Amino acid sequence: MTRELDIVLFGATGFTGRLVAAYLAGAARREPLRWAIAGRSHAKLTALGLGVPIIVADALDTAAMRALAQRTTCACTTVGPFARYGSELVAACAAAGTHYCDLTGEVPWMRRMIDAHHDRARSTGARIVHTCGFDSIPSDLGCWAAQQAFIARFGGPARKVTAVFGELSGGLSGGTFASAFDIAREGDRDPAVRKLLANPYALDPLISYPAAEARPPAPDETSIHWQPVLGMFTVPFVMAPVNTRVVRRGHALAGFPWGKDFAYREVMSTPGSLRGAALAAGITAGLGALALALGQPWLLDRLARRAPPPGEGPSADVRARGHWIVRLVAEGDSGERLVYLASDRADPGYGSTAKMLGEAALCLARDPLSSPGGVLTPSVAMAQPLLDRLRRAGLTFAPA
Repeated sequence: MTRELDIVLFGATGFTGRLVAAYLAGAARREPLRWAIAGRSHAKLTALGLGVPIIVADALDTAAMRALAQRTTCACTTVGPFARYGSELVAACAAAGTHYCDLTGEVPWMRRMIDAHHDRARSTGARIVHTCGFDSIPSDLGCWAAQQAFIARFGGPARKVTAVFGELSGGLSGGTFASAFDIAREGDRDPAVRKLLANPYALDPLISYPAAEARPPAPDETSIHWQPVLGMFTVPFVMAPVNTRVVRRGHALAGFPWGKDFAYREVMSTPGSLRGAALAAGITAGLGALALALGQPWLLDRLARRAPPPGEGPSADVRARGHWIVRLVAEGDSGERLVYLASDRADPGYGSTAKMLGEAALCLARDPLSSPGGVLTPSVAMAQPLLDRLRRAGLTFAPA
């Protein structure tokens, strides 16, 4: 592909967009990069002081999104909620053969993008890659990397992988809250969306399989359990209903290399002590109360009024203290076990997400990839090249 630009970062003046812009500016000092920033306000884009080309465009302007897509090898966007502002750019990239990455976790919207654009993107060679932030690279790429390590050690894939999200510290932005509230409202209004959100295979290439190809039950965790390999209590993880669907889609797109009975689940851990048990009980009760609140329109509206507005997020001090670790427990049929770590010393939703989204854009724009076009997951689209990039960026992906 010969284009004027390698990457256009759309939404560069938003909270997360500014962090990704700063990351790409640093990357441009390490490797050749032709990139530009885009958004609605020329003044705000200029105020970033990056010295790169500026593209003024509105997310809802079909012609503007087509023009943007035609100028670049990869469009990288942070403009959410994506169900409100993301569809035109996805359509433009799929039609133009332009690679695309974002950091959405909006399952209903991703399903609509799959149904509308997967076949077109496959024909043009465009790699459309959602969930290139903390949701869901540690899950999707982490599971893939854990399986590669398991195969290298034991000669075949694990039958089951459990991602245990452990110690983490960080904050949430107004944009994240807005996306969550939009999904809750959509589910409240539309029974089909509620059904989709409850489907553990909601993002699979085919949601419904013939009886001969039935997938195993995969309910989301709702209670406290004990993780014997790690010696920790586990509780439901708030992002599992997104991440697990992404991992299952990636496995299906790859042709089920780990078997059609492969099981993936996600939980959050607390210490294996009396204090950990009490903490597990409190977290589980809190998540239950949150789910109840999101299902009540009047409570949802009150939460929305109290949340930070889009464009605001955790302070630099909060981000500097951020960290996260995921322990992926891979288990085989004959008792084989491997614990694989994914971690970073950075705020998961912003410091690490800026690295992950930035490196995904660089990988799509510059690395020789063998994957086909389509609406893909990070592991299917980029696999080892992205893993190598993230390791160079300071993230850990390695057996324990």
